[in-house]
Amino acid sequence: MLRLLKDQQYNLSLVTVYRNLSLLVEAGIIRRVSVHEDAPSGGAWYEHIWGRSHHDHLVCMQCGRRVEFSYPAIDVLQEAVAREHGFTLERHYLELVGLCPECRDEKDRA
Repeated sequence: MLRLLKDQQYNLSLVTVYRNLSLLVEAGIIRRVSVHEDAPSGGAWYEHIWGRSHHDHLVCMQCGRRVEFSYPAIDVLQEAVAREHGFTLERHYLELVGLCPECRDEKDRA
């Protein structure tokens, strides 16, 4: 995010960005995404969502690689589960955690 702002000639420090993360989340510009506890990237990261269509993530628990994907059938199933339990689904964040092909191949060679 900081690189994007600097590319547009905004002179901001990383500290300024960190201080304003909660405001950016509240405004619906970014969202905080929890990461599997074993992921090398730590406990969370932030994703730009303003003006972007909904998507979910595949996350490699070894290298931290993230792949965005959309699969409408998942949304239908989540709506059905919510209804079954009396919930009105407002939003969802799906993160599938495993090993990417490169890390799986590396693990198989070891």
